[in-house]
Amino acid sequence: MDAKVELDKKLTLSVEEASELSGIGVNTIYRMMKNPRYNIVIWVGKRRRIKRTAFEQVINEETFIDD
Repeated sequence: MDAKVELDKKLTLSVEEASELSGIGVNTIYRMMKNPRYNIVIWVGKRRRIKRTAFEQVINEETFIDD
């Protein structure tokens, strides 16, 4: 069963998906993931995923994304 989940229904995102969804560049998203202030990362095994609701909250609340 390899049904694709629509982007707007996913709970976690890859960096590329987060970039596509937000219009923020992948390099900036990687920097956000390293910054503990944003707390947007969940580890799935050895893979980092972006918690969608936390990512959206950062975008809605922040006026400037820094390193």
